[in-house]
Amino acid sequence: MICKYLALMKKIVAIFLLSFFLSANAYAMTQNQLHIIHQVLNVDQGKVTKQMHTDFWKDVPNKDEIVNFYETTGLMAKITRDGMRYQMELWKSALISYQNEQVFKSEDYLNARETINDFINRVSKNIPNETERLQVINQMKTGMINSDNLLKSAAARIDMQSVQGPIMELSEERIKFVINNIETSFKRIDKLLKVEWKE
Repeated sequence: MICKYLALMKKIVAIFLLSFFLSANAYAMTQNQLHIIHQVLNVDQGKVTKQMHTDFWKDVPNKDEIVNFYETTGLMAKITRDGMRYQMELWKSALISYQNEQVFKSEDYLNARETINDFINRVSKNIPNETERLQVINQMKTGMINSDNLLKSAAARIDMQSVQGPIMELSEERIKFVINNIETSFKRIDKLLKVEWKE
């Protein structure tokens, strides 16, 4: 059972990493930064250390212009963190939906969803290749449909059928496991992406 959960977490992280690396051409971070983010998000052995933090931020030329960093080369790091927050809030809403047997969408979930939608809409407009632009838009639509399906399935206490085909078994135990893993990954990426290291 735990192996299935770990496989699910690997898929969730893989989706973020895929989005991250697909867009790397437009907003390239250094290989060092990409490697560190991959280490931080690793489901099985993810970690963040003070040295990793130092190594990540040494590639940011002007730490006083953090907003500029997150709007340019650090954009993919920001969307990775925002995406993790979105997943965390989605699964928390799924847990309440499961427990109450009624679809529930927390305010935190709705805010995280809006952040993701706004980002994808802004970025997709800047993709010159129409095929790639449509691919990003379609991935967003698929992700939103899957999110709605997760909440409906949790409320009905039935397995979730994803748009891509795979069926995901749902139980309160599984949902809590996913939340715990996403929260752990989110804390690591959030810690990495703060300019100042905090123990």
